[in-house]
Amino acid sequence: MDEHTILQNINELVARSKHSATNVTEYMGPSLRIFSEITGQRTKYSGFNWDTRVGSRSAKYTVIVGDKKVMQKRLVPQQKETLAEMDVNLARVFSGAVDGVEYSGHVNTLPIDYVHRVMGSGADPDFTYNCNFLVTTKNPTYHHIGYMWGKMLREVDPIADMPDLYILMLPDVNTGTYGRFYTFPEINVTVGLGSDYMGEVKKGFLRMAMYLAKQKGILGVHAASKIIKAEDASDEKIRTYGALIFGLSGTGKTTNAGHTHYLDKDGEAALMAQDDFVGLRLRDGCALGTEQALFLKTDLDDDDLLLKPATKAPDFTAQNLFVDAKGNINYLEEDICANGRGILPRASLPKSRVYKSIDLPPMSELDSMFIFFNTRRNTVVPILQELMSPELAAGYFMLGESIVTPANDPERAGESVRVVGTNPFIVGDEGEEGNMFYEFLKTYQDKVRCFLMNTGGVGEIKDSEDPKKVIREAVRPWKSGIGYITRAIFRNTAKWAECSDYGTKVLIGGVTDHHGEQYDMNRLDPKQIYDDDQVRNQMVIELNNERVKYLEQFTSLDDEIKSAMKCALKLK
Repeated sequence: MDEHTILQNINELVARSKHSATNVTEYMGPSLRIFSEITGQRTKYSGFNWDTRVGSRSAKYTVIVGDKKVMQKRLVPQQKETLAEMDVNLARVFSGAVDGVEYSGHVNTLPIDYVHRVMGSGADPDFTYNCNFLVTTKNPTYHHIGYMWGKMLREVDPIADMPDLYILMLPDVNTGTYGRFYTFPEINVTVGLGSDYMGEVKKGFLRMAMYLAKQKGILGVHAASKIIKAEDASDEKIRTYGALIFGLSGTGKTTNAGHTHYLDKDGEAALMAQDDFVGLRLRDGCALGTEQALFLKTDLDDDDLLLKPATKAPDFTAQNLFVDAKGNINYLEEDICANGRGILPRASLPKSRVYKSIDLPPMSELDSMFIFFNTRRNTVVPILQELMSPELAAGYFMLGESIVTPANDPERAGESVRVVGTNPFIVGDEGEEGNMFYEFLKTYQDKVRCFLMNTGGVGEIKDSEDPKKVIREAVRPWKSGIGYITRAIFRNTAKWAECSDYGTKVLIGGVTDHHGEQYDMNRLDPKQIYDDDQVRNQMVIELNNERVKYLEQFTSLDDEIKSAMKCALKLK
């Protein structure tokens, strides 16, 4: 089935929703809420939860389809299998004959919910998208998917002359343990079968929007954004900073976006703008927002000073959150609910903790911008390093080092992984994304500071014969420790030393805890934790070799980035 036919079929479904007595019904928020809550669990705070058959994104079974510019270069076996099944699966969806077998097309008979929303604040026409979601609801539980997703974006009429994005999901179709997803970025369409996980809708629209934005000189990045107002220790003046926090799922991106950083002096504030995706507009450095709500992992503890209390708002909805028979929430239960996810509208957060817009101001209106790359390496990576040049920062953007979480792949959770820009949703050449980010950094290098922040810990030792067996646990600063560390940066009290291992600067002091006492940074120093310098040095060498080898595969990446990384990591 060609892309023109797919788009034609999608448009026909949307057109059906405008007429009565068809199988497609357009829903607005209030009416869809009624249908959804019938099948959900009510918490004692009046929020709702739904348990799903598929508990995470079907990343290994998601493929990007199109010309050579967008097709994926590296496919895992499951993606190859998904591509091989494409003709049959699309015929199951829309109708058609494959290998002599005739398929009637489930979208012609199944009930379908249609929900429309608008992505972006609307301030920039190059970053505003009409999002159209269609989902089959033979199983009435699936009404909640559109209801939950609808909380993420603006509920306004379609905006003329803005791009239309489409996602069609058929969770009623059985595809086994995981769904099958086909993204056609050149026609702005994604079709998915067999999954009822709401995160597929959210990420699917973002993936297509970021592809379009890139063509307008706006780099979509997997990062949270916020505004910081902090007193500079050098002159006691309040300064205004933008902050971007990059990170794969489970690395503390949303938690850090919502953190107060213990900024409690008069005039200080930590104001959340976005928690997941923003667009970096190269012409003025503005970080444009996408969504009106947070999509947070529900493993919240009492250190979450903003997010956990906010989940008591009646507008909070979730998938796979542990709610007991009395409506109590067990946030840390992972036997049944290992990847609970919740949607928290920005409007449900205290006004004193939320920025006035989902867009950050242009760079000219900020004193500085701080960019943090969250990683969860548990070995010889210091807790915080400053990346001292645009080339190094672009290099670590490309490395995107972290670990696999249950949201990405439950079977590989805990394994080390590298994902460019910590963004698994890039369409097209990943090296080009690195070059765009490099251009951004060079343009605003007088105002931007970049950091590699290890939210996992240091000093972990694994069994050489069984990598999944941990002999010694990592020393972890998270979560209060990270708050004190970032406060030291924002207040300009942090003290640094040259780091010969990585060609960076490493944080060594100037951090105080909630009592005002100096935070002991030695307990987080890999050089202090490992007894055998030879063992630690070997781990550093192996890590740096892996990094350089990884970067070499991106042939389009600017050579200045690769050269700078080799030099910093002391490799030829």
